[in-house]
Amino acid sequence: MYSGNRSGGQGYWDGGGAAGAEGPAPAGTLSPAPLFSPGTYERLALLLGSIGLLGVGNNLLVLVLYYKFQRLRTPTHLLLVNISLSDLLVSLFGVTFTFVSCLRNGWVWDTVGCVWDGFSSSLFGIVSIATLTVLAYERYIRVVHARVINFSWAWRAITYIWLYSLAWAGAPLLEFFIWKIFNEQNEGIESNETKRPEIDK
Repeated sequence: MYSGNRSGGQGYWDGGGAAGAEGPAPAGTLSPAPLFSPGTYERLALLLGSIGLLGVGNNLLVLVLYYKFQRLRTPTHLLLVNISLSDLLVSLFGVTFTFVSCLRNGWVWDTVGCVWDGFSSSLFGIVSIATLTVLAYERYIRVVHARVINFSWAWRAITYIWLYSLAWAGAPLLEFFIWKIFNEQNEGIESNETKRPEIDK
């Protein structure tokens, strides 16, 4: 793995010499130098840390209030709890990876971490968007048709939301593993130029 110098100077291979040095190429993959200056990474880390703390705190508060107060346990509020749960999870899993990387002035996770970060952020983000869509429909049928949903309706909607989100977020994940298996099976047979580019390991 290549790591650029924080001061913008020469980069180095992990466990090797300077990038571009004469001699046999070291094992590993050359990664680009940091995109931003250390000061920018620090500001991004502060911003992401604040967003993560607010997201965890506020959404945990919503879940605790729903659990503690009986009068809040309505079907409509259950949909709001689903949004809070997905936002809590994205604050824990989505923000954390990027926050740590900003502290280290660049992406520090391996291929699995990269794939998990994309999958989890997509999954929980789609859950939030789909739940907002269902809430808009619930408002519509309540106001226009004077229909009130029950818990059975809300739980079915939440189940469909998570299945729908898993399908969309899982499709790229499935493609990644299919190509990974394909490339492993064709190692040494297929030229590097014809292989699908892989995530930096």
